[in-house]
Amino acid sequence: MFLSGHAVLLSPIKLEMVALTHWLSLRGYGLVTSTLFGAATPPLRMRARFERLARVSRSKIQRRFPRVSFGDHTAGQVPIESVCAVESPARIVLYLHGGAFFMGSPASYRSRALRLSYRWNAQIFVPDYRLAPEHPYPAALDDALTAWQLVSGVRPGTPMLFAGDSAGGGLCLSLLVKLRDAGMAMPRGAVLFSPWTDLAVSGASVDGNRDRDLWFTRRHLEIWSAHYAAAADRRSPHVSPVFADLSGLPPLMLLAGEDELLLDDALRVRDAAERVGTRVRVHVGRGMQHDWPLALPWLDESRRAWSAVSAFIDELAATGRGTHNGTPSA
Repeated sequence: MFLSGHAVLLSPIKLEMVALTHWLSLRGYGLVTSTLFGAATPPLRMRARFERLARVSRSKIQRRFPRVSFGDHTAGQVPIESVCAVESPARIVLYLHGGAFFMGSPASYRSRALRLSYRWNAQIFVPDYRLAPEHPYPAALDDALTAWQLVSGVRPGTPMLFAGDSAGGGLCLSLLVKLRDAGMAMPRGAVLFSPWTDLAVSGASVDGNRDRDLWFTRRHLEIWSAHYAAAADRRSPHVSPVFADLSGLPPLMLLAGEDELLLDDALRVRDAAERVGTRVRVHVGRGMQHDWPLALPWLDESRRAWSAVSAFIDELAATGRGTHNGTPSA
């Protein structure tokens, strides 16, 4: 059996314990998410629940990790928090948080940003972009663009990446398309965890994984997409980048759980990117659910995912500064 990239011989009892941990972790994840974040639960109530569940103070983190540093930045009207857990970061990451466009904040993503900083030897910038339904499309995309304009100038010459999960992953892709169309500098690449790229909810896996996804249903996606898209065309490439022309973008890495409804949101982006010559890689987590490397990092499948992401980032570093269809990369 392979664990963390090494061949390890496990006893039958240990194999059973690994399988039990796997099963309990996934079922526990499904129970919590489906209970707290139902399809028709009012979005502001879900937002408050998410903050109570995930929010962590800076002081709590620094008591445990005294060398972690935080920074406060403002791009226009957009607050941005930076997190750095390493002494000399080799790269900068603009991270767009998930939460279906109506949940999430830098405070509720601090723990994740901290882990990413360690894993990627990076300074992580998390913008507090405006949330739906109070601020529907294009508020989040406009704020992401404003944040990038600030972050891209923080340390000129330092390699820069985009990363995001779920709605934030789709938002990263929409932002890349917007930057390309405007002829603006783009990052060297992007890592997208379980990206939500189709707010029209037209992927085959929405129905194909109906009995395997432990959280989402079609009803979730249809109701939640309305909070953000509002009156906008849900097939617009800036709302649903799965329908965009993906030519001229930097290399992409997408991760998706084999059993999640959004599996095809990643696979169709891969196909669209490959058709136009954009470098793309997809890592599908066997038997995994939405956002599994972030939500369940102790699982063996999560470790494999993080190894794949690290290899992708190392390749970007080896490639160095370049251009994409004439558009410079930062």
